[in-house]
Amino acid sequence: MGISDLQIHLAPKTVFELAPGVPVTNTMITLWIVSAILIALAVVLRLRMKYLPSGFQNFAEWALGGMRNFMSEVGGESAKRHFPIFITFFLTILFSNWLGIAMGVVAEEAGFLRAPTSDVNTTLALAIVAFLYFEYQGMKAHGVFGHLGHFVNIKALLTKGPMGAVDFFVGILHIVSELVRPTALALRLFGNIFGGEIVLTVAFLLVAPLFPLPFMGLEFIIGLIQAFVFSTLFLTFTALNTAHEEEDHEVIAPSKQETPPAVQVQVG
Repeated sequence: MGISDLQIHLAPKTVFELAPGVPVTNTMITLWIVSAILIALAVVLRLRMKYLPSGFQNFAEWALGGMRNFMSEVGGESAKRHFPIFITFFLTILFSNWLGIAMGVVAEEAGFLRAPTSDVNTTLALAIVAFLYFEYQGMKAHGVFGHLGHFVNIKALLTKGPMGAVDFFVGILHIVSELVRPTALALRLFGNIFGGEIVLTVAFLLVAPLFPLPFMGLEFIIGLIQAFVFSTLFLTFTALNTAHEEEDHEVIAPSKQETPPAVQVQVG
């Protein structure tokens, strides 16, 4: 196949159908493989866990410990409670990116598997899960009405006069910002991975198979960066929604300065 015959398909390839209208795509199969790999690694790590770590356990503890420390730097100590879902996002996206790069496919003729993160359906699903999570954490931290009050500030509109109208308008803008977050997460990840696979496919078609290896190395680094960026933004949005805003309290000055009672000393 020459470069003139190259066909780039945005949609994933349907491999078979579980039922009429229920397709199984190549990105879904790759995601199943990624899930199986991560589950197998977790089981092996759990079964071979020792009090004195060595080998793979030592590396895993070092890597996971570093990620937990990074979380505390970004979102504070309280952010560590979000570690399970944070590391799930990171590892799933990382292995999806790397496995897709290893397969090196975008065109249907180029191979069977394709990176799940090069499918906008997958990245949108990940972004929706992230969105639901940090919105739930915001409601958990501030209460349902307290969290929704950041977007529709009726109280400020009724009590602060003209400045309340400004606060109300800012809340409406906050709604737009909140809805843009999952869209940005999904499209950023999809665009980088899909574009990278296009570059690799064209490189393999234009030059000898060994020459694109530097491009593959670069895409492996980009895959790591994109997994890190998605997970970090998810953590940042969660921390923003769960942060407790400083409330203004009126300081009432005492009318009289209280003095400690005099101490009488009797000399007998």
